[in-house]
Amino acid sequence: MRDTPEVPMATDEGLRYELSAVVGSLPVLETLASAHPDARVVPLAVPGLGLLPVTATLAAGITPASLCVLGTGPLPGGTPDAAHHRRTWLTGPESGFDVLTPGLAALLEAGSVRAPLAWIEAEYLGQDGRQAAAVWSSGMLVCGPLLLGPREEFVSARAPISIALRTLGVVAAGRRDEFVVAGLGTHRRTADWCAAGRGTAFPGGRGAPGDPGGAR
Repeated sequence: MRDTPEVPMATDEGLRYELSAVVGSLPVLETLASAHPDARVVPLAVPGLGLLPVTATLAAGITPASLCVLGTGPLPGGTPDAAHHRRTWLTGPESGFDVLTPGLAALLEAGSVRAPLAWIEAEYLGQDGRQAAAVWSSGMLVCGPLLLGPREEFVSARAPISIALRTLGVVAAGRRDEFVVAGLGTHRRTADWCAAGRGTAFPGGRGAPGDPGGAR
């Protein structure tokens, strides 16, 4: 018998759930957010943990120059050629990621030197859909990419997003899996998470962004 998906159900428009985002510690996410004027961070239900929603438009605006905001030295993940191969593999057609770009993958790799970071994507219509996740720590890919396709059996404990959240320290509580504990069902679209982050203050005094674009 198939388990009930961790993505909460609702009526009419609520049947759709889509998300592409970085999850990690709030201080690190706030630093990452300074790489793009429209980036905003939303605190999650787990203390100290936040979510940086990333639309396709925002992801396309992350370039290698964005790494300058981190000020990191050489990464421990290997040679530049190896890092390039890893990023290409992560953003290729077999990765399961639609929004992740090489520039964003490089930013996550560099940012994870300070604390682990997870990249998650999900697209569901009712119980049908897909999700994928990967986690970086200490400048290296430590988990994933993990993919659960639309024709694969859903088991919450083995779902990519649940695994990624566990890697970040999120703990399931009874029948509430990591997805629910973290509060990832608070909003059902990436654009709604972007709107929830408007007006949040970050270093540099940036105000509320314009239209975040991306999924609607």
